[in-house]
Amino acid sequence: MVARFATLRALAAVGVAAWLMALSCSDDGKPEVSKPKADAGDAGGAGGQGGAPDASGGSGAADAAVDADASDAPVSPLRLGIIPVPPSSTDAGPSPADQKLAELDVIALGSRGVSQVLPWKQLFESPSAPAPAAWAKLEAVSKLYQGSGRDLLVCLALVDRTLDARPPGSAPSFGDATTVAALEALIDKVFATFGKELFALSFGNELDRYFSSHGTNDGAELAALVEHGIGYAQKHPKKPAALQVGATFSAQSLTGTLAPSIVNILQKSDVVVTTYYPLDASFVARPPSGVAQDLDALPSQLGGDAAPPRPILLQEVGYPSAAANKSSPDQQKAFYQALAQALTGRRARFPFVSINGLNDLHPAACASEAAAFGAPASAESVAARCSLGLRGAGETDKPAMASVLEALAAFSSP
Repeated sequence: MVARFATLRALAAVGVAAWLMALSCSDDGKPEVSKPKADAGDAGGAGGQGGAPDASGGSGAADAAVDADASDAPVSPLRLGIIPVPPSSTDAGPSPADQKLAELDVIALGSRGVSQVLPWKQLFESPSAPAPAAWAKLEAVSKLYQGSGRDLLVCLALVDRTLDARPPGSAPSFGDATTVAALEALIDKVFATFGKELFALSFGNELDRYFSSHGTNDGAELAALVEHGIGYAQKHPKKPAALQVGATFSAQSLTGTLAPSIVNILQKSDVVVTTYYPLDASFVARPPSGVAQDLDALPSQLGGDAAPPRPILLQEVGYPSAAANKSSPDQQKAFYQALAQALTGRRARFPFVSINGLNDLHPAACASEAAAFGAPASAESVAARCSLGLRGAGETDKPAMASVLEALAAFSSP
């Protein structure tokens, strides 16, 4: 088993190297995206009753994409990708080598769009001092994605859901002048590090969770800081021409009546950026059959009927496979089948979708994320974060991997 995965990793590295070499001789400066092989029928129709796959099977997403390509109407690009969550080879968690291999893996598998959530406190040692090692790693990531013709969505986590994610030594108030200046320095550093591979820049992460778990004044100051960051990034002289700027909210917060703070931020944004984890308040997975309805409930028309609809970027999409969340590996597969079918008819509305993630998280990271959700003592919240991967223990593919591979092939062009 270990030898087989070592071979796959070597092939991934060779594939990326070939793409990079091909840049110098391709007509448009971008390599062609090779379609990974997958068993027929694995990314077929939407989930059937109870979240099970349709009995008819079939390659629903791929067939629909082919049909769309054959029509007279232009097909909207959809950048689908997998977040490169590395495997954990030791109790200490993933190594730098594991992370690099995960980056290569997701590109070799056909990912066109990948998101990265960057906590502010990991990028700056203090409000005015960048962390050199962190930015050196990001510069390498920038070159990898730009060289392979892939797109990145970078989320600058000013908060990590319910937790403050600012650097040590930050002023108590989000509205303090030193915090505003520090945010501008952070944005300056982002634009000095990333180039045309930066598809979108978002401020987050899941701001709504911080708003709802903190006082009104604290939330208002954070909202004002985010609005300032959006405006500063939009007018920045080094901003890539096609870059879209927004802020990240959870999908649950964007359905129904929107809070005024969220409306104000969205109206200043170029795009709607959201995470999508179909779980209830008890971290129980909802049936995969509701994917299309969930996507249609997300708002894109803001500022009245005359305002143009904004694209919706799915920064993170995930579905657990754990029994603790009333799910299973087969139910996770059914979710991704339903997602692929739903996206086929909604490409223009959802131009960027990043799946979380390649491997299951290390247990320590799961506990940390559960704490950020405000549920550190919940076994269900830990399980929900620890079973999102398309690969499980020993880097073994779960059933959902084949469905996602087929979806990557179906959306590999234009």
